[in-house]
Amino acid sequence: MKPIVIYTRRFPSRRFHAITLFPFVFHNGKPLDESELRHETIHLWQQLALLLVGFYIVYGLFWLINILRYHDRFQAYMEIPFERSAYELEKETTLTPVTMAFHWVRCIMSSHSSNL
Repeated sequence: MKPIVIYTRRFPSRRFHAITLFPFVFHNGKPLDESELRHETIHLWQQLALLLVGFYIVYGLFWLINILRYHDRFQAYMEIPFERSAYELEKETTLTPVTMAFHWVRCIMSSHSSNL
């Protein structure tokens, strides 16, 4: 499954280059390169695996927890397991749908083991 890529001038905000809202990827700048498109495709599979609404709820909860934990919006964003997973995998050229959909669970497990 590949996302439908849509260029817009105003969405997402300038702070973000692209955002995935199943099944679309909205971007506001230059065309997405291969790794950026792969990053957004990983989010597409994550959203599909968690039945869309589940993804947005869990994503929001992680962001809120991270804001309380780090007191920094950028770090809170970077520590969301979905984002950590997408950044870790975006350079990989041979990804399975299962890896794209569920690798974020490993990110949770690795962050918990590093906190012990």
